[in-house]
Amino acid sequence: MKYLLIACCLSLAPRVYAQSAPTTTAPVSAPSRYCALVVADDRYFNSSRARLEYGQPAPGEVADPEMAEMAKTIHQSGSIIDICNYLGRHGWEWLSTTTVQTGGRKSSLNDMEYFVENETRYFFRRRTP
Repeated sequence: MKYLLIACCLSLAPRVYAQSAPTTTAPVSAPSRYCALVVADDRYFNSSRARLEYGQPAPGEVADPEMAEMAKTIHQSGSIIDICNYLGRHGWEWLSTTTVQTGGRKSSLNDMEYFVENETRYFFRRRTP
């Protein structure tokens, strides 16, 4: 009798499949380009020390003219905020900021003080068409 009850329950159960094919495909995101604005902290308000790293080509290779022009404009800009706004107007979105220690030196006045030299790096991304 219990086998008949189990058979009836199993025959009434809906069919369930363990795996099914996906009904939609995930959208493919456009590839992105990345760059970094590198600023020496001791020169934060003097943007002539700001430089744009965008994967500059090796010697003898053809440079990306758009990025080379942007790097030139950034080097001549008046402030770091102006540079960030300039990159934003050209479609670059800010990703993150990090500070990297680049060196250190002792004070010229006494041997007790030690100064750490840092760079601040602002990372940007732009989707390519």
